[in-house]
Amino acid sequence: MKKIVYMVTVSIGALLVFSGCNGITPQQQRAQKPEVIQKVIIQKVSKEQIAKVIRDERLAQATSMPEKQFVVYGEGIAPMNTISPAQAIALAKRAAVTDGYRQLGEKLYGIRVNAKETVKDAALKDSRIETQVNGLIKNATITESKYKDGLFTVRMELDMNGARWKEIFSY
Repeated sequence: MKKIVYMVTVSIGALLVFSGCNGITPQQQRAQKPEVIQKVIIQKVSKEQIAKVIRDERLAQATSMPEKQFVVYGEGIAPMNTISPAQAIALAKRAAVTDGYRQLGEKLYGIRVNAKETVKDAALKDSRIETQVNGLIKNATITESKYKDGLFTVRMELDMNGARWKEIFSY
């Protein structure tokens, strides 16, 4: 009988210890803990202020990005049917600058490639590949240009810092 009473007492003690009961009522627990008062502040913010904060956050992140320089070499050929040699050089230069801008667009925005093939009688009849570049290039500078043997070559550079990069490509 003593063993049973002893086991019941030990079991109840263990149950109290493991259940977390410390003999304190919930009212006593509330009285022991200081009550935390949270203050809520309501402030009206305009859309312009939110946009400014977001813009400042983006610029803060963008300024940590290193500056990158893109360099391309554009080439243009002087056409044969021009009125004067000066016109041939001017047209070759324009073609070289356009080629340089195209190459910068390819580097910054990528190229869209469309291909179509026609097969007839188990043989390739027609194969067409079209490429397209869409982009906006600003502030590219021509650092070098030369004309030799009907070929005009320009060296173009585009400097991109982090803020400019985010401005163009944050969409």
